[in-house]
Order: sequence, then structure tokens, then C-alpha cells
Amino acid sequence: MEKITVKIKRLLLQVFVLLLLYCISRLLFIVFNRTAFDIDSFSNIFYLLIGGIRFDLSAIAMSNALFIFLVLLPIPFVVNKYYQKITGYIFLLFNNVCLLVNIADIAYFPFVHKRSQADALLFVTGEKGNDFFRLLPAFLLDYWYLIIVYAICSWLLWKTYQYSITIKSELTISVKKYVSATLLFFVGIGLVIVAIRGGLQQKPLDLIHASEMTAVKNAPAIINTPFSIIKTLDKKSIVYTEYFSVDELNKLNYGIHQPLNENSFSATNVVIIIVESLSKKHIGFFGGDANTPFLDSLFSQSLVFSNAFANATESIQGIPAIISSIPSWQNDPYIFSPYGSNAITSLANTLKTKGYTSSFFHGGFNGTMGFDSYSTLAGIDNYFGRNEYNNDADYDGNWGIWDEPFLQFMAQKLTTSKEPFFSTVFTLNTHHPFLIPKKYIQKFNKHTEPFLNCVEYADYALAQFFDTIKKQSWFKNTLFVITADHTAPAIGNETLSTMDNYRIPIVFYKPENKDLKGTVSTIANQIDILPSVLSFLHYPYPYYSLGKNLLAANNDGFSINYNGNIYQYIDSAYCYQFSGENTLGFYHWKNYSTLTNNLYHGVLNNEMKRCDSSLKRMLQLFNYGMIHNKMSVTNIQQQ
Repeated sequence: MEKITVKIKRLLLQVFVLLLLYCISRLLFIVFNRTAFDIDSFSNIFYLLIGGIRFDLSAIAMSNALFIFLVLLPIPFVVNKYYQKITGYIFLLFNNVCLLVNIADIAYFPFVHKRSQADALLFVTGEKGNDFFRLLPAFLLDYWYLIIVYAICSWLLWKTYQYSITIKSELTISVKKYVSATLLFFVGIGLVIVAIRGGLQQKPLDLIHASEMTAVKNAPAIINTPFSIIKTLDKKSIVYTEYFSVDELNKLNYGIHQPLNENSFSATNVVIIIVESLSKKHIGFFGGDANTPFLDSLFSQSLVFSNAFANATESIQGIPAIISSIPSWQNDPYIFSPYGSNAITSLANTLKTKGYTSSFFHGGFNGTMGFDSYSTLAGIDNYFGRNEYNNDADYDGNWGIWDEPFLQFMAQKLTTSKEPFFSTVFTLNTHHPFLIPKKYIQKFNKHTEPFLNCVEYADYALAQFFDTIKKQSWFKNTLFVITADHTAPAIGNETLSTMDNYRIPIVFYKPENKDLKGTVSTIANQIDILPSVLSFLHYPYPYYSLGKNLLAANNDGFSINYNGNIYQYIDSAYCYQFSGENTLGFYHWKNYSTLTNNLYHGVLNNEMKRCDSSLKRMLQLFNYGMIHNKMSVTNIQQQ
């Protein structure tokens, strides 16, 4: 048997080095994404590093449980060189994978504003499309320095293990040593369990506890990515919480909207333009840095919602919110959740009852992010992707077809479509790696930030699209909605609040329409688009939606988004943050847009209670609809 002190020394050395590597990863995560956090001094960083140790120990214990079990087994065989090789491979494999996802998240975080969770693995498996491996070379080229960081950390991990097994030990067998080794085994396993739980508190450590240790904005800096992925692996089904009685849901009519039928139905075409990562702050109309003359001109002739928000941070979450009024208030994107086969409402299947044809355009690879699957689920008649475009001369080398030619392709298809029609296009090129077609490099190159150049190219592509379609007979009989799937990553040294991470444009435009004009400050979000469009058309039948009609005179708008297990409720004056169990923050954002003045100090005042009740009422309605498959009028009426 080995000496107990030797086993302890080895494990302590290995755990210490792992903690050090996790700490280095966290420090780099904070430094590279510093504008995303409220950090104004070294003491803030130090607090995040210290606070993260609890999560690091939990992640290390979870990922090394098998290794520790094998090493502490009270049997003589553990000193066998082949046995040590096997345990060494296990140690290096599991910990190298954990270090890899931790370091990779340094680059991925700006795109989703949260630590990666288990659903990110769907990119690797291909369930979210086959873009991961095709785009990987471009990401590796852009973030080459992280490859070096990972190589150094991996080398340190290997050298640590090599050194730890060179610590000499006496190989003797005795009853005393066996009893001691057995005791060490049970004590060690007990400590592993405590570390996994994050302590001896009643509830095991979870993602939500990070927001109780620091400001919501800083929570991702305390968590580590292995912990985030492991903790969300089994979080698939929604847990139903009954905040209110069934009578309260009855008052909300279970999400069914009853049209007033004051006017006859208007068979107007509907085209929704979803621009990839188009944050409000980058558009010239709102004072942004990008030169967007076309969008500025179009918005000046449109109904613009200046306080509009996305309901999520990923494209596959944003698209269902826009077309089906389904918010992303759960960990998994709707289409990849256990509820992905639920009957749903969409603008396509709703308008089909009035004779509409429908289409979805996306210049990317067919299968990307499950857009084609969602398109089928939503009842959209035709899906047009890179395959249907069928001309790789216009391939951008990364995501798919350049926006300008693909929008022209869409214009041609719509001109030959049977009216009335509903159509959606989701653009591509305002996405990493932020490239411009070679023939336009000189035209769009004035910004040092490539993303802003891409925004200007997108504006140009849309201008060409409108120049083409305004000559068509169907143009004047078409309602256009311009919005974004989600916001863009922070660029330069800009600091974003948790509200800024969701600010997008939502704009309604119809040629020669005098009513859809002006800028209003009403709170709007993506799930409001469906009921607003149906209201504009005077759609006469009941339909399901969790959104509100933005065109109603008495609309009391609010927005709810969810990210990193934090719910954020925004109304005309306040921003309320909730963990699912506890209140985390309450901000008067109209006066302090940076959300630095947390007014919650343990007691809910009347305004806080109002926001809390409104949020919980919507969450209960959402959860009820998802769990019981009641997100369509037909299914609700069958209850």
C-alpha cells in the first residue's frame, strides 16, 4: 500500500494546479470581456476571482470524480504502472476538455452574453446545423492567441501530473495501512461530494447562486464554463411553478387574443426583414456610428419603436420569438427543447387561413441552426437557403451567400409568388468573421471595427433590395417589419448594461401609409410583432400569443428576457431582475440607464411588487403553455 501522505500530497498538488489554471482562465475571461462587467478596480477583480473558487472546486470535483475514486481505492494495485497510466489518461482527458471549453468561452461570450451551456454542444453534434466545423478555422485564425494560452495550460497540466507521480512512496502492506487507506477513501469521496454540492448548505450550488454573490452583470465572471455545461446537461423540462391560481390564467384567457372585428380583413402582403446582430446602437437613425443612409431614410417614413428589445441572445431563439411569438424563457432554445414538437402559432399558419402563401429566406447552409426544421414546424410553405440559391459564385466562404445577391434572389421569388404572401428573410453578413465582398472592400472600409463596415454593407444590400421591389406591383400592398434576431457583441471599449444586450430596432413600414409614422417610446419586444401584424391586417379569428399589440392605443408595453438563469423584466421606467426564486435587482433605468443604482435592499416596495407579479404571471402562462402543449388556439380550446 502507498503511504496516505503521498496520496494526499499528489491530490493536493493536482487540485491546486487545476484551481490555478481555472483562476488564470477566469482572469483572462474578465480581461478580454472587461467592458461586459462592472469592474472599476483591482479589488473588484480580486473579489470575482475569490468568489469563483467555490464554483471551480465544484467543477473540478465533478470532472475528476472518477479519477479521484480510482486513485483513492484502498487496493495495492493502484501503484501498478499500467493502472497509473490509465488514471493519468483519465485525468488529462477530462481536465483538458474542461480547460478547452473554459478558454474557448473567452471568445464566445461576447456573442451570447452568457457562459456556454449544454445546448452549445448541439453545435458540435450537428443538431444545430453543420456550421461549427466549417467555421472553426476562421475562429481559430481570429483567436490564435487563445490557442497558445490553451497549449500552455495543457502543458502545465501534463507536467503537473508527471511530477506528482514521481513523488516516492513506500510499498508495504499492513492492516494499519489498509484501514488508513480505507478511511482516506471514504473521507476523500465525502469531500468530493461536498465540493460538488458547493458546501454543506441545503441546496446544491447552481448557476443562479452566482447572481446572489455579485451583481447580475458580473455573474458570468464568477461561474466557469465546465460548471455551466454540467449543470445544464439535465435541465431539459420546465418546472411548473404556480404563482397564481387558475382564475388568474383565466383572466389572461390563456394567451388567446380575441380580435375586435371592427374592420374587414386587409389582404396585405407581409415581409419581415431580420438583420443579423443589428443592435439599435449601431444605426445612424438612433445616433449610431455606422453610416446607414437607407435604413435612416426608411425609418423616417415608418413607425419606429425606440425602446425595443430582443427576447433572447441567439438566432434560433430570436426567429421563433418574431414569427411565432414564442419567447426564450427557458435554458434550451424552443426548437431543441422537449417541447419542440408542440403545436404552435405562427404568422404563416395563422395567415394561411386567409389564403396566404409563405416563405422563409436564409442564405446559409440548409440545416443551419435548425431554421429549416422550425420553418416546417411553423407551417411555412417554402424554405429558400443556399441550396435553393444554387450559385456558389456568391458564397462568402463562411456562412453562405452574400446578402446583396441573396436579397435580389428573394425579390425575384416574391415577384413570382401568389398573393397575398407572408415572407421572412434572415440576413447573414453582419456576423463574425465580419467580411465584405471583395468588390466592395474599398467602399465599406472607413471603420477600424469590421462589424461597422458590415452594417454599412447590409444597409447597402437592403437599399438595392428595395430599389428592385419598389418597381413591382405588390410593393405598395406590403407591410414591412424590420428588426434583428439579437444584438451584436460589444465592440471597442464600449460598456453595455444588461438592458443594452437586448436593444434592437422594431420598425413597421408600409408605402404611402400615413398611420405607420413617427417614433414612439412604448416598450416593445420581438413577441409583440405577431399580434401587431395581425392587428394591422384586422385578422378576424382568435389566435395565441404571449405578446401585445403595439398598435393599440392603450398598450402598456413591457419586455421579458432570460439569460444565464436570470429573468429581466423591463417596463417604461423600471428594470426588475429575478432568479426564479429571489429578487436580485430593481433599477430606475429611465434615470440610470447603466443600471448602477440597485434600489432593492431586501424589501419589495409597491412598484417592485407590481413588476414581480407581472413577470410571474407571464412566466406561469409561458410554462403552462409549453408543458401542456397549449400554445395554439386549437389545443387551448380542447382543454
